[in-house]
Amino acid sequence: MYEGWIDCEFIEFGKNVKVGQGSFIISNIIIKDKLILKKVSIGDNVIIGAHAIVLPGTIIESNTILDAISMTTINQRLESNSTYHGSPAKKMENIELIGNNNQLEEIIFDKERIERYNIENLKAHAKELSVPFHFYIMAGWIIIGFSFVLPGFLFFFFLFVFLVPNLFSITFSLRLLLDPIIITIILITPLIFICLYLLHLFFVALFTRWFYQMANRRGSSQGVFDRNLDESSKALDYYHFRSFLFKYPIFALIRSPFPWLLNWELRFIGSNKVGKGTVFEDTFLHSHINFGKNCYIGTFSHISNHLVDGVYGEENLTFFGAELGNNCVFSLSNGAMPGLKMEDDSTVVPMCATIKYDKLGNDNIYGRFPARKLKHDEVNKFTGGIYNGE
Repeated sequence: MYEGWIDCEFIEFGKNVKVGQGSFIISNIIIKDKLILKKVSIGDNVIIGAHAIVLPGTIIESNTILDAISMTTINQRLESNSTYHGSPAKKMENIELIGNNNQLEEIIFDKERIERYNIENLKAHAKELSVPFHFYIMAGWIIIGFSFVLPGFLFFFFLFVFLVPNLFSITFSLRLLLDPIIITIILITPLIFICLYLLHLFFVALFTRWFYQMANRRGSSQGVFDRNLDESSKALDYYHFRSFLFKYPIFALIRSPFPWLLNWELRFIGSNKVGKGTVFEDTFLHSHINFGKNCYIGTFSHISNHLVDGVYGEENLTFFGAELGNNCVFSLSNGAMPGLKMEDDSTVVPMCATIKYDKLGNDNIYGRFPARKLKHDEVNKFTGGIYNGE
């Protein structure tokens, strides 16, 4: 497996299984207010292509290939010695084993592919930034480096004032375990370290808030902007600077032992409105995306606030936020383009993406690209007959 995503329970693998980059093998999925939990079974010599999705209840028999960017349905069975492709996955052909390496090379290299590029289009176009490059460096150093200053000082103070003289510098004996001072130090040390770590995260959010509010005052509001690389654009430079500021703070929180603090961080920075009970998995986050209460944003779901239109060097950038109502669900590996408005109690199933300025109605299930409302029989087929969306 290379950079795939596999649930930690109810997944069974055979021998010699290959899982492609960015693929998902999941045993549970949330659709509206329902949690579907089913065991996944994968046989021997199975190949799951890059960015493919295996949904709960799927059974993949031996010597089968699930092609890249394909998705099974819930409870789907893939026959042995077969190739499946599409979303939902459909059988394309039977697999014939090739024992002759020369024959295999002829199949792979049966055509000469010559790719020609216009060298002029590949040249970098320099422009002077309204936000100087050294300002990026300075902001990064302050957000990351300065956030360790006070926690680091307190760590060394605790280490050399309390731990070294009272614990590390004395000869160990079993009697020490009965000493109230030693017991107190042993008990509070993990709590002190946790508090110092949380203090570091607080300063990360605080410094990011300062820079973000400065960039927000000087940069652009929402709109469509010329992104011609031959012209300097103050509005776009501050937009990119805001995006840069987001990188480390989100990474620091979502990869920490306290990922639920991400909701507080986004509110504190002032970049997003996040309702109570909203859950973020390992996902992509942007500013100007507002979430209602009890939303669920699944793994690798991407609700974007920007989109580049046009050809290289002559494009525009569309910059609009998104609004999600209460109890909205983005299952996993979804995409949403700028300007989305999603009403309450709706779900976007895997491998579904919206278009710009899309509107998703109340209490519906959406799939495919561009996103469209799924009928009851389509939901029933997607879920393997265990739920029709009502």
